[in-house]
Amino acid sequence: MQHDDKLLQANLPDALQSAIEEIDGAFDVPKQLLRADVSSFESLECCVFAYFARDDVFYLNQKGRELLRRKQPRFEPQTQSPPPLFWLEDDSNLQAADDFVASRQRPIFETRELVTLSWGKTWLHGSKFPIRSVLGQPLAILFAGHEVPPSQQIKLVAEHYQNAQHGTGNN
Repeated sequence: MQHDDKLLQANLPDALQSAIEEIDGAFDVPKQLLRADVSSFESLECCVFAYFARDDVFYLNQKGRELLRRKQPRFEPQTQSPPPLFWLEDDSNLQAADDFVASRQRPIFETRELVTLSWGKTWLHGSKFPIRSVLGQPLAILFAGHEVPPSQQIKLVAEHYQNAQHGTGNN
């Protein structure tokens, strides 16, 4: 069981692993991450975003920015485009995964993230990695993953709703 992380990590694309290694342990304070060279994340074929806290996303790569530009069909014509939005849902289970990564200072694999965009919400499936300072203190979290296929989105929405209602009484 001790080697599960190593087996899962072996399946990570080399380019992603290399890009993470470039920024992990390379900075002293969180603010310096804002000036990090992120060019190696830009061409990855997965959505990559980094955040200091769930309400403080500071980086979204090219594949992630494609989610911002997606248009959903509407019954009524829209007069102007909504401003681009990208935020992480405020959810205790998703926050617990962040806390786990930060306190353990090791990645977790096979996790989900729910993001809100101007056109709606979508689930992503991937991995979370701690971004640490030169001294090994957690500075931020980096998520890398793919959008969950539409056929599975409905199931995840139902599960999320059920988990959110748990403990609030039966309706």
